[in-house]
Amino acid sequence: MEKFNEAKALAAILFLANQDGQIDLYALVKTLYYADKNHLKEWGRTITGDFYVRMKCGPVPSQAYDMLKSVRGDRTWKRDLKDYFCFTDNITVKPLIEPDIEVLSESDINALKKSFKERGHKSFPALRREAHNDAAFKLKPKEYVMTELDLIEGDPILRLYLEEIKENEEFLRNWRHSPPFDKNED
Repeated sequence: MEKFNEAKALAAILFLANQDGQIDLYALVKTLYYADKNHLKEWGRTITGDFYVRMKCGPVPSQAYDMLKSVRGDRTWKRDLKDYFCFTDNITVKPLIEPDIEVLSESDINALKKSFKERGHKSFPALRREAHNDAAFKLKPKEYVMTELDLIEGDPILRLYLEEIKENEEFLRNWRHSPPFDKNED
């Protein structure tokens, strides 16, 4: 549905890392997961447009995680992000600049703040336990990719909303490829 927004993902990473001057990688990806999930449930869209995958230690934002790993040297990314943040060890993310707040909405910032307050200082075992007990994570344990429908955990109103968005996107995709309207036709 949504497209990944690298600028918003980078701003979210930097926003969370700047809360205390550094953040554990695991806490960062879990905090981002819950911020995205709760923002989707409240506002009908995630903050980053990222998709989440079920991994051994819980849900992970796929592309944001690749961005982080590229700076650590485990992955490549479209561009060099080493001027934005670094790793002080293998798991601690340290911001090198402030986030570009202009790309984040007020609701994005509030969701990130709330999620950080709830998770930013939790231990790895506590975060792992929370992630493994998360209803969306447990919904389809054999499927790797978590869909937006998984993240809303069966909310019927949000389900209809997301289905309507999908139908509208399909209509627009087809409409763009239709021949132009001829004014002379009946």
